[in-house]
Amino acid sequence: MPNQIEAIDPMVLTLKSHVDGALSGEALFRFDICLSEALANLVIHAKTTDKSAPITVKIRHEAESLSTEIFDPTGAVAFDIRDKARALDEIDALAENGRGLGLILECADQVDYGPAPEGNRLKLTFKARG
Repeated sequence: MPNQIEAIDPMVLTLKSHVDGALSGEALFRFDICLSEALANLVIHAKTTDKSAPITVKIRHEAESLSTEIFDPTGAVAFDIRDKARALDEIDALAENGRGLGLILECADQVDYGPAPEGNRLKLTFKARG
């Protein structure tokens, strides 16, 4: 995906079309929120030496779940959202920003971040709930 804000919505729609059937209803909604927030955070906030470096996204279907791996663009400084996210109830209800990381942690069933062969990776895992 190009490291550009206008590329986010088309990418999320494409990814949703690839997981339709594996996720549906509420799980697909959570997937949409997480991917939109994670990609926006990378495009807006990633400190990278090359703003033209693409963002790589991979989807993996597993036995009981689906995971999405989002790789930081080349040269980006590592940023583990689990260390920076604020609880949603700590954020002013009228605040314009600041919910993204908390939403990701709330909506994904599992959130992992760390080095991988392709670079720093945010892995979001989703299961159908209820």
